[in-house]
Amino acid sequence: MPMSSIRNLAIYLGLIFAVLVIPGMAATKKIYIGTSEVSITPDRPVALEGAFALRISDGIHSPIVASVVIVESRENQKVTERSVMVSADLVHLPMEIIHAVRKKIARRYPEWDTNKIFISTTHTHQAPVVMRDNFIIPEHAMSVAEYIEFLVEQVTNGIITAQGKLQAGSVAWGLGSAMVAYNRRTAYLDGSAQVYSEQNRPDFKGPEGPEYQGMPMIFFFDEAGKPLAAAVNVWSPSQEYFGSSKISADFWHPVRERLKKELGKNFVTLAWCGASGDQGPWRRIHVEAEDRMRKLRGIDSWLEEFGRRIATSVLDTYKLVQNERHHAIYHSHVMRTLPLPGWKLTEKELQDIRNWRDSLAGELAAEPERAHALARPISWRSQLLDRQEAMSKRKNHAYDSEIHVLRIGEVAICTNQFELYTEYGLRILARSDAHMTCVVQLTGPAHYLPTAEAVKGRGYGAIPESCAVGPEGGNTLVNETITIVNELFNNLKVTLPDQGKLKGDLPVGTGWQDLLAKNIQWELEPDYWSRPGGNLHGESTGGTHHFAWTKEEFTDFELHAVIKMSGTGANSGVGIRLKPISANNVPGYQVDMGPGHWGSLWEEGGSGMVQKFREKDARRLVKDEDWNHYYVIALGHHIQAWLNGVKTIDIHHESGPLKGAIGFELCSGPKHTIIDVRTLALRRLPK
Repeated sequence: MPMSSIRNLAIYLGLIFAVLVIPGMAATKKIYIGTSEVSITPDRPVALEGAFALRISDGIHSPIVASVVIVESRENQKVTERSVMVSADLVHLPMEIIHAVRKKIARRYPEWDTNKIFISTTHTHQAPVVMRDNFIIPEHAMSVAEYIEFLVEQVTNGIITAQGKLQAGSVAWGLGSAMVAYNRRTAYLDGSAQVYSEQNRPDFKGPEGPEYQGMPMIFFFDEAGKPLAAAVNVWSPSQEYFGSSKISADFWHPVRERLKKELGKNFVTLAWCGASGDQGPWRRIHVEAEDRMRKLRGIDSWLEEFGRRIATSVLDTYKLVQNERHHAIYHSHVMRTLPLPGWKLTEKELQDIRNWRDSLAGELAAEPERAHALARPISWRSQLLDRQEAMSKRKNHAYDSEIHVLRIGEVAICTNQFELYTEYGLRILARSDAHMTCVVQLTGPAHYLPTAEAVKGRGYGAIPESCAVGPEGGNTLVNETITIVNELFNNLKVTLPDQGKLKGDLPVGTGWQDLLAKNIQWELEPDYWSRPGGNLHGESTGGTHHFAWTKEEFTDFELHAVIKMSGTGANSGVGIRLKPISANNVPGYQVDMGPGHWGSLWEEGGSGMVQKFREKDARRLVKDEDWNHYYVIALGHHIQAWLNGVKTIDIHHESGPLKGAIGFELCSGPKHTIIDVRTLALRRLPK
């Protein structure tokens, strides 16, 4: 065999190894899922959180639980990332509980990064008190210390159980919606506002802030596709069942029961409360109409109705996405403690709060029997003064707040400890580079975080007693969260393989065929296409399609195309495996070009958009009206493409053509497209 043939064979074998073996190695990346659900319902009477007056439980309306999902990524059986996500039917969590769980888990699994455990709460107002100094609790009830010890043990056991059930699995995601949240801050024409205040009055302006009814979800499956769990991000606290003396998981209990009935008795629901510091489930508009429709459905309570709405959307979304599972995903977890600018009070404001606290303390000393009504208002102000004193000793009056930002496939999960006003959550959604974003609040002490408009309107939830940080801290939280999210979702990393590189617009290596050479025959319309000086030039001002293509057909190959496109509304594509019928009817693949299309794979006369590359990423990547480089590999039904070094297409498309011409399109419609091609080089690949 001649040396040149041996050299070419080596090149081909090396390329086949890169195309076939390396993706096979990537397949050794696997996701593992572990789930559990444990009771956190006390077996004795307990003080209930969620009101300023002491309530002692006298029974159980519905059990409260902690749900656990562990996501573990492994490459060649080595753990590369681990996220432990817990949701609990509680109002909020002091950091001491989170630290206690992490400490116990660290003793059990010393190799774990326990900072990557986060616990969120659903904010049911029928859950046990977990703040030690909120109330004076009678002796017959379980003490706060006793409940905390029980809670920490149960959550720890839940994590251990989930770890013991780890199995190879997959994930899918989808966006549902359910009308659950209503903005609860009523604004008036004089600029004031208050929570749940009267609307039927002449100076009523409207809800102070926005509402969000979207419901992001992540589904977790075993390797065979059986559903194990779902994270459901409802942007509302679970506060429909409120004010009784019964322990209750609120609307999350009927949600869980409905999902277990449909998806299996061991199905776990990770209940995530979205940004909803100014939202809640109490109907504000069309109250009579809402009640009428509920009764017509034969549903007795709003608790059940919200459960129906949420579960219905979860099941609908599940049916749509269950076959889009991913077994190997990008998985990363970042935990940061942010020094947020704290809400700084003047000395006069601080003295007013001291005076108020001391006045209430005097009433309690005079009338100890009123402890059930006075202890919490006193502690509310004492805690504010303690926060202010601690922050006064910090640079920038800082308040430390822990956040977690995760990437699970195409989904971002970002947490915060606050009752975060909806506006902040929407700002995160709008600026996130993820395909879908879950904002999970209440992963720590639950202070409100109000907007600037709310602070002006004042009222509960927008005054210093309710808050640790104000709008300045909210802006910092959003900006820092988005910085981390967008670092994790930077899809513009250059991953071009060596054989896909150019040197002076020429391919590296041997065996390349110049498709713009004079001896290569093309089919083209001379009114629209020309071949000046070894290049290809095309221009159309619209009308019908105008294609140009090689007379020769190709099966498996790698291809370089260096192209420049300009013109108003310009649209084109690098055609591969084309099957021309006429100059304006050419079925086949197009590695697409044009606003909203760059980096995508389109099949003309077939499946349409086969794989879409994100427009926001393409805008950063493409050099407008300048030269851009596509490198394409077509091997069987597997199509891959890199745009300016960044992989934008990677798909197995079983229904597409396996052989055809190479060419270009001048798109139809009211578009002025000018295209120049200065490099078009192809190297055949053996089957």
